[in-house]
Amino acid sequence: MILALRPQLNAKSVRHHRLLMKRQTIRHAAELDRLEALVSSAAAATVERMRDLFTKDQHLAVLALLKFTTSGCDPLNSDRPLNLVEQLNQSFTYLASIAGARWLLERHPTHAPFVLNLGTASGSDIVSEDGQVAAETFAATDPDSNDKLRKDVAKVAKSAAKHKYVFFLSPIPAKRTDVPGVTVVKLDHTTLSSIPSINDA
Repeated sequence: MILALRPQLNAKSVRHHRLLMKRQTIRHAAELDRLEALVSSAAAATVERMRDLFTKDQHLAVLALLKFTTSGCDPLNSDRPLNLVEQLNQSFTYLASIAGARWLLERHPTHAPFVLNLGTASGSDIVSEDGQVAAETFAATDPDSNDKLRKDVAKVAKSAAKHKYVFFLSPIPAKRTDVPGVTVVKLDHTTLSSIPSINDA
């Protein structure tokens, strides 16, 4: 009897594949749509798994499962288990990068393609292949918490790119946006529409 076995990737190949997924070259908005669809699909898979979990009476046990187990999944690969907190952080950071790249495609189309570094690679989160555009991106409850905005502005300011940006996704506007040489942009996304901003408090 002959069995048709699915080829197995070794650990090195798996890591290489994940690195490729974390580094995306973007030429067209359709490529950003594809990435956002992956993040959305992973979110849907996790929420579906959460339904039964949230019907349990052992409240601390439920929180422990969310905190300490891989109850979530990779935002770019819903088949890969991941801690829920990591999925939350990565998902909205990716959405910020996707929205930032979409903003750049509209305003700097001649500098496309843009490279999105969605992992922990060194360098800017978004950079044009011609080196003329560089951007940092992040998502946060408050863009000024932990001095995140100032640190990202300082980081991208060191870039040799002509056009420098910091994009952030948050329901709260930044206190400081007038940074010489760096444009700070508060991104809009449909996921934030139901969250009240500081101005609504």
